Amino acid sequence: MAALCALLVIPTSSLAGGADFSEEAHSRMKLSFDLDEVEDRLSEPSPAAVEYNAYGSYAPPPLPLEANSDVEEVTVFRDRALVTRKLSADLEAGTQSVTFEGLPFVLAPDSLHAGLRDGPARIVGVELLSASGEVEESDRSEAIRAEALVKTEELGRIRDRIESLLAQRAYLRGTLLSGPVDGQTRADLQEVRSTLDYVGEAERDIARQLREQEERVGELDEELQPLLVKLDNPLATGQKVRVELAVDSPGSVDVALRYQVWGAGWTPSYNARLTGEQIEFEYQGVVTQSTQEDWTDAALLLSTANPSSSGSMPEINPWYLGRDGWYGGDVGSSLDAGRGYSEAPDEGSTTASTGGLLDSRMEAAVQGSGAVVFAVPGRRTIAGDGSAQRIPVGTQTFATTIELAAVPKLVPEVFRRARVAYDGTVPLLPGPVATYVDGDYVGSSTIGAVVPGEEFELAFGTDDRVRVDRQLLARKQEYIGPARKTVRYTFHFRIRVANFTGRDALVELKDQLHVSEIDRVTVKPLDVVQDGDGESGMLEWQLAVQDGGEQEVEFRFSVTAPVGTPELHEMDMLF
Repeated sequence: MAALCALLVIPTSSLAGGADFSEEAHSRMKLSFDLDEVEDRLSEPSPAAVEYNAYGSYAPPPLPLEANSDVEEVTVFRDRALVTRKLSADLEAGTQSVTFEGLPFVLAPDSLHAGLRDGPARIVGVELLSASGEVEESDRSEAIRAEALVKTEELGRIRDRIESLLAQRAYLRGTLLSGPVDGQTRADLQEVRSTLDYVGEAERDIARQLREQEERVGELDEELQPLLVKLDNPLATGQKVRVELAVDSPGSVDVALRYQVWGAGWTPSYNARLTGEQIEFEYQGVVTQSTQEDWTDAALLLSTANPSSSGSMPEINPWYLGRDGWYGGDVGSSLDAGRGYSEAPDEGSTTASTGGLLDSRMEAAVQGSGAVVFAVPGRRTIAGDGSAQRIPVGTQTFATTIELAAVPKLVPEVFRRARVAYDGTVPLLPGPVATYVDGDYVGSSTIGAVVPGEEFELAFGTDDRVRVDRQLLARKQEYIGPARKTVRYTFHFRIRVANFTGRDALVELKDQLHVSEIDRVTVKPLDVVQDGDGESGMLEWQLAVQDGGEQEVEFRFSVTAPVGTPELHEMDMLF
């Protein structure tokens, strides 16, 4: 064993005959980059250029935004959002600047606006740094470089350690387990056993250390990769906006930055709950945004304004028929397609100006006209990953009139309808409505735009406590006229309604007759008693059905045509 102990003090450089294990160490580390190249690059700091795509805009790497400011308020429109951030800094007197970092790449540059919230300074200018194509190395970049250097140095030490372990293992296998050399006596059995035990234990220890080193390499690779991306692209974690200030005296300043972002919006959604003769109408806003910028703990406002519209009334010009050279068609085809010749107004004619803008201070929130803004109570967090968040806006309760209606020819069910005279405080935007009856979900529908003073209708599914059925009581076919060359079909139907709702009900029924547009085919109503004239071929009845009772209506009609009329072949399939 003394000989074995002596092996432990042999220098690593002399192990395994001085073999080079760097290639195997490199293979075991499985780095996603070349360590030597990275070390050389980090040792020579230099400003990194920002890469732009073919359209002149920056193509961001897949890294999360790293903002150094707080989101204060967000106003969400239908197709965008207006974000306000705040950044505090301690500044010396003179011309100074603060930089908002980690801003979204979908920021609209022409929407930037900075304002001073507090402090002895005034705003001088606002600049989007990423617009210049190159970003200077900042203190933050130096900190990233220093952090990357620490990790690469540790990777270098791990590489050396792996090479040493590989050399030790090679020595164990190549020297201790080799047979006796010339001039040496064969070892006894006890010594062989001791050697094998030692080598086995040493092999297991080396394998364990190699696994630990390789696991640490994987961790460092994952940590170092985003740092390298940030050094290559200073905008990798968001755009930067620099706000220049003229500081009167040393102190703390609070600067607000406002900008618009695309990829955000909201849509209305409603819940309508029917209880007796009342409807509880819940107004909600569904907010989504995929800007990759999280709006954390922000005041949220939902605006009905449409910024994409200019707000100016479009011009309409004279429409001349016959000047259709642009289309290559005649007047008739131009009219059918809704086209015509539009002559532009004379550019030389102008309207005399009657005045000019002297001053404008648009800081007031508009309520109830032009646009409605819903200020959501409390503060909200909206993730920038495109997930939807449903925001309660308000609840209104209305008295309503419930109507029951059925079209038994199509479906043997009675539908509930509620008519609401809307006199709410805010307009309703088009959107989906989930409907409930006494807490039970019964279906969904949509509503169009509704303003206070209008009436709208909601569907509340079917009422299973009212039964309706339609029966064909008789169908008669007979040949009439000279030589019996005319055929007449006569139909007799009955519709029955039964009420089990626990109260009297008024049920509207709808059915139809044929309306002939062929001279040789005649449709004639027989014994039809209904509400309205029925000239359009539509039949309607209003049946007052007592609780527990039934009501029914019957109607007959005939269809007459010459024998062999092709349209009569359809009669067997119609009823």
